[in-house]
Amino acid sequence: MAFPPASLVRRWALGALAIAFSGATPGAENPGDPDSPAGNPLGRDAQAIRAGDELFHQRCAVCHGQRARGAMAANLVDTRRAQRRSEAALFRTIRDGIPGTDMPPHQDLADEPVWQIVAYLRAQTLPGQQPPLEGDTVAGRRVFVEAGCIDCHVADGSGGFLGPALDSISRRKTSAEIRADVLEPNSKLAEGFKTVIAETSEGLRIEGLLKNENPATVLILTADGRVRSLPRDRLRSLAKPGRSRMPGDYGARLSPEELANLLAYLDRQREPHVPVARGFHDY
Repeated sequence: MAFPPASLVRRWALGALAIAFSGATPGAENPGDPDSPAGNPLGRDAQAIRAGDELFHQRCAVCHGQRARGAMAANLVDTRRAQRRSEAALFRTIRDGIPGTDMPPHQDLADEPVWQIVAYLRAQTLPGQQPPLEGDTVAGRRVFVEAGCIDCHVADGSGGFLGPALDSISRRKTSAEIRADVLEPNSKLAEGFKTVIAETSEGLRIEGLLKNENPATVLILTADGRVRSLPRDRLRSLAKPGRSRMPGDYGARLSPEELANLLAYLDRQREPHVPVARGFHDY
């Protein structure tokens, strides 16, 4: 095993001592550091995001496009650099500009308007950073159960497995995308959740989710939690209808209030990981 040079070890030790005696911790906030992890003092305040939206479209949209989706300058919604930078770094970029580029400084703005623009950009670029949707989340949980969503989806650590897990859905998708998934489930099918219908040579009809296939076999997850391995040479037909197993009529089945409450409940699913009592035997 190779060991670092003694001089490097001494430098590490001195650095650790300096941190210990200063009372600081690695990564602590440093207002002068453009990559400081300092958070936005305005948080996810809805009024701040609306104000930031107006400021962005007054000052930034001419280059960065409507809704920050790019025009003459970068798309700030999909650019990974913009997504990963700290809020303090975004603040300094907006305030100071980028020397040597067409990105101008905005030093005429006070701190609060700059933070408002940062709040707006975060709401656009990172699902889970938008302000919470209005609605009764307790009633929304009841809708989730009574409408049958829980039979196929996990939320709050419990539920079925025939649909994508929703226990952190609002960290992955915006509120508008979640609404579209509920009302138009066939418009964009999640990978690994495509419906397949097989008929065997004996006339047995099997419908479920296509989990895997190869030239010899097809694996189908059925509603009872079983994975059926079907030899291709024993199949009379194999159909992939290109639709979701999720009902497509929730827009008609749910009242506007029920839909709002359901979306508010799903909006609160923002935890990065929720333990689920589910193991390999369930598949």
